[in-house]
Amino acid sequence: MKLTKHTDYALRILIYSSLQPKERLLSIQEVTDVYELSRNHVMKIVQKLGQEGYLTTIRGKGGGFHLGRKPEDINLGELISKLEPSMKLVNCKEPVCRISPACRLQSVLSEAMSSFQEVLNSYTLADLVDNRDELSNLLAISA
Repeated sequence: MKLTKHTDYALRILIYSSLQPKERLLSIQEVTDVYELSRNHVMKIVQKLGQEGYLTTIRGKGGGFHLGRKPEDINLGELISKLEPSMKLVNCKEPVCRISPACRLQSVLSEAMSSFQEVLNSYTLADLVDNRDELSNLLAISA
């Protein structure tokens, strides 16, 4: 399975946000500069993460965003399920597959996705940033 760019970038934004002091507001421009991402993409993702409560967003002059939950309260399985448009690996109905009635591929892939989801459910954002110093150095974040 391959995550969409939207989910990939969302994870990067949340990692970056979790490395910042709680009270510090981040800007769209800061994130686009750090990761060299499209401003348009980052704006859409920050908006979506704000709607889902992962980020707290403040509009207007002097606004910005910061992490909306504690990193240990952001479950990766839940997050990815909310961001990914579909977790189905194959669509046997379009075009209709002639072997669908006897094919076992769908059940094997379903089992694999269940395992994938189970692993993601066992991790939080805090697990992704437990090497805080190394990440901060790579992102040029001062302590």
